[in-house]
Amino acid sequence: MGATQRIRIGDKVIESRELSWEVIKEIARELRKVARWNPEAKEWRIDWRLFKNIGEFLKFLNERLIFVDQKYTYEIMDAVDTALRSIPRIICDTDSDTISVCMIGENPYDVIRSVDPHVLPMRVVVRKIYVENLGELDVPYIAIRTASLQGVVRSGVLEKIPRSLSEVLLRVIRRGEEGKKVLISVSSGNRVIIRLPKDAPEKLLDELMELGRIKYYYETMDGINERVIETCKIYRGRRTTRVYLPAYTTAFLREILERNGYEIEEDYGIQDREVRGLDEKFELYEHQKEALDHWISNGMKGTIVIPTGGGKTLVGIAAIVKTGRPAIIFVPNLWLLEQWREKISVFTGYPKSAIGTLGRGEIDIRDITIATYQSGVRHIEKISSRFWLVIYDECHHIPARTFRKIAMNMLAPYRMALSATPKRRDKNEVLIFKLVGGIVYSITYQELVKRGLLAPLAFRRIYVSMPSDRILLYNRLLSEVDRAKDEVEKKKLINKLILLAQENPKKIEVIKQIVKHHGNEKVFVFSPSIKYAREIAKALADIAPVAALTAEETRSEEERIIKEFKRGKIRVLVIIRKAEEGVDVGEASVAIIAGGSKQEREFIQRVGRVLRPRKGKIAWVYEIVSKDTIEESMARKRRGVTMVRGISDFLRRKYGVEAFREILWGQRKDLL
Repeated sequence: MGATQRIRIGDKVIESRELSWEVIKEIARELRKVARWNPEAKEWRIDWRLFKNIGEFLKFLNERLIFVDQKYTYEIMDAVDTALRSIPRIICDTDSDTISVCMIGENPYDVIRSVDPHVLPMRVVVRKIYVENLGELDVPYIAIRTASLQGVVRSGVLEKIPRSLSEVLLRVIRRGEEGKKVLISVSSGNRVIIRLPKDAPEKLLDELMELGRIKYYYETMDGINERVIETCKIYRGRRTTRVYLPAYTTAFLREILERNGYEIEEDYGIQDREVRGLDEKFELYEHQKEALDHWISNGMKGTIVIPTGGGKTLVGIAAIVKTGRPAIIFVPNLWLLEQWREKISVFTGYPKSAIGTLGRGEIDIRDITIATYQSGVRHIEKISSRFWLVIYDECHHIPARTFRKIAMNMLAPYRMALSATPKRRDKNEVLIFKLVGGIVYSITYQELVKRGLLAPLAFRRIYVSMPSDRILLYNRLLSEVDRAKDEVEKKKLINKLILLAQENPKKIEVIKQIVKHHGNEKVFVFSPSIKYAREIAKALADIAPVAALTAEETRSEEERIIKEFKRGKIRVLVIIRKAEEGVDVGEASVAIIAGGSKQEREFIQRVGRVLRPRKGKIAWVYEIVSKDTIEESMARKRRGVTMVRGISDFLRRKYGVEAFREILWGQRKDLL
């Protein structure tokens, strides 16, 4: 075991126990340039000199220490990166009439000595800046009285000082000369700061207050309730009015301020660099072009609603190419993560190996990164100020509490939400529109059918009776529900009722007949549970090659099943809800829904799996419902019938098929 060395950055202590005494001495020589030794705590404390010697220190970490203790090095680099991203480069203190500039990589005393103090007096101040996850840091600033800036342009002083400082001072001077210009920056706590003239109109302040007013809904036993969070804070100084807002507002501020006659100077701390290697190796359909154009004309923000199978992903990829700036895409599962990586590479020629991933334990953040929502929440500090464009796939996840943290804290000024239907049962689609932007483009399934881009749908709802013993159990549970006074217990009983109806054994005979009826066509069967999925697969084994795809399968087994289904080796795929969303399991022409929730969104996603067009293809959807049970009302709430409205005449005229029929199994077995 090696000797121990500790480094403190703010409140964060980073420790290595793997170093030899020779290496510790070598590190100490470098640390003396950026830190001071504390003999009592036996640790090195990083001080303000880190910021002037940052280049040399990072070079030592990358070229020497990383080969000695990688974990130790990465922890130090992460802390340094957090500090660099979080500290404000410019602090305008109008109350003291002072501007302070942090000169990263330069000695502030050398800068001061290079300028005649009689022309432009400056001094070095070390300010304590709070950085989230690190605590207070000592940061060196060059402080200049704002009044001293008058006339420096005419005197030519700006040409004699470092360009990085002169450019900052020039912006400040011009802002002072232009009364209708405002500065937007970001605080160390990831809050957006808008500095307005003291006499900013109340109408504008009201608009900014409304921008920061977040309304959402939450469920209790009494129903759905509304809650409002006020996130906007306004402080009035002697010379300016400062407005503080959450990070998500970056996408909306320019429009509001320009509408009120202000010129804007933005500094969100996001490095403005071009992502090279993105080629346009695709051609958009007309509706995809329309969606992209509407999004661009809306200031590169907003929600796009396109039915499953209509090419939402390609619209997102086109937006990445169009902006040409660092982009991150959030997805709900690892399957979608891989699909986005694959499609970005195929459609843009961007190397798949160069696409970062944040998920499955990997933290590889690149200019183009795909992240799961779960990992995004855990690493929000690392990504919040890294990207210009953020895309939320399957955006109905945004209102969930953990996912909401991502959307509220991403500083990206360009943002896009993609969904087949953003509508939520709890009405929290309002949060999607608040945090990303309202619907800028929407096209219906019916319109895509008429354009020949999706297959026409024939929908059959089949009612099946339950066995007598199951009816007795169902009625007994129904009585318990009526007697239950505790709402939690009542909800549990209702869930038991639903599962009892969904797992009706008589449905399996219907499924067998449907599979037989459709000969060699590929079939998806959507099951309410793993247990029932196994039963269905077992019952179908003698009729067709079948497999169940559930959360119990290993990753390699999942890949094998999907590959064999795509190739046709497996004809029937039984899926449960956890394995459904967004996963590319291939094409089929028949969907059998053996059990589902009452959510319309779930129904649309399931149906979307059989809508890929093929010449002469009809997409058949069978919804099997236990008669005289709670499933009947759940099926009506899914509103499957609405999907076939508007294409009935088209189906009847072209294929001689009715778009919708209800069938009582046992009395009629005609599936057409």
